Amino acid sequence: MILVFDSTPLIYFAKLRILDKLAKLKAELVIPKSVYEEVVAGGKRKAEEDALFIEKLVSQSVFKINEALNKTLARKIASIRSVGYADAETLALAKDLNCIAIVDESAARTIAEAEGIKYRGSVFILFLLSKENLIHKKDIKFYVDKMISLGWRCSTEFYSAILDAIAKL
Repeated sequence: MILVFDSTPLIYFAKLRILDKLAKLKAELVIPKSVYEEVVAGGKRKAEEDALFIEKLVSQSVFKINEALNKTLARKIASIRSVGYADAETLALAKDLNCIAIVDESAARTIAEAEGIKYRGSVFILFLLSKENLIHKKDIKFYVDKMISLGWRCSTEFYSAILDAIAKL
């Protein structure tokens, strides 16, 4: 399995200090070049600690940096007002690699559906970590609550669905 990470999940997992747990997943972890530049270079300019954490994991080869080959698709997606180039490259790269884009923004998810790109979000990763015994199932709620306290958004319906899914584990 190959997972291509967009900025938002990457930033929140760095803030939660669980990105290193992803290294133990049975998956190849990829960050598009534009996402890396946005999160690490941009984050370092703002003195964000998570930028250094992500940079360290890239230097340890936990994450690979890659560029989308289909620049036409990336530009087409980026031309949509609510989508930045990093989001667009995440989706284009996931399509190039025929893998899963890890995106949380609803606009990116809608485009992924329209383009036939497989996608999941941060919550999928938390459940995957639990499934592979890298976090306990009760930690899923803890991490979701922490992400929300840090500014991550989800609807009350989605939050309720998360709690129901945890209860069924």
